[in-house]
Amino acid sequence: MEGVAEVVAPGEPAAPEAPVATSYEEFGVSWIHRVLHKDRILHTIDQVLGEQIALGPIGAGPGRAFASVSFVGRYQPTTGELVPGELLTYAIDLPISVVFDLDLPLDRLTFNAEVVVPLVLVVHTEAPLRLRLELKTPTEDQIGLELKTDTRRGAMLRKVAGLDAELRRFLLKVLDTELAKPYVRRATYLDMEELIDEAWPAFTAQFLPRGPEDRQA
Repeated sequence: MEGVAEVVAPGEPAAPEAPVATSYEEFGVSWIHRVLHKDRILHTIDQVLGEQIALGPIGAGPGRAFASVSFVGRYQPTTGELVPGELLTYAIDLPISVVFDLDLPLDRLTFNAEVVVPLVLVVHTEAPLRLRLELKTPTEDQIGLELKTDTRRGAMLRKVAGLDAELRRFLLKVLDTELAKPYVRRATYLDMEELIDEAWPAFTAQFLPRGPEDRQA
């Protein structure tokens, strides 16, 4: 009766909502956003990068001959947010706890840093049925760096030599090297037809009859 709310008895399941038709285009956009939702993207980045990153020694300072820098970093959980726009885009912060070892001609200094690397991930579609995840790296001045040292000489060198900027350049080189590795590049190209072909047996197992008894009315 019009104007009378339907009452559902306790324990009785609510009636399912009526399906709403949608276009192929709307379905495709919704599918991409639901499959590549923020939590899944962030968790995947954490899994792909692993726990630790290391590089060096690499020349630093004037002519890259003044000193050498070694780098060991431990990834922290990635965070990020959706960026509104035509393409599915996420602004991602990649936190890294870093130990820099700086080898000088007459000394060796260690610096600890908390680093935040801002990345932008953009999802592109390519024919016939492929997703390409583009990772855009930051400029040096966009990298957050909180540098600490326990030695007086380290603090003095940091001021005199502009060590923060040098370490940001080194960090960006490390990141570019890491993102160019084959295992990372494989994770940024998703052939959905191939993936669905591999997963299809698991899909069909959810609804195909398992025996004669399943075919009975």
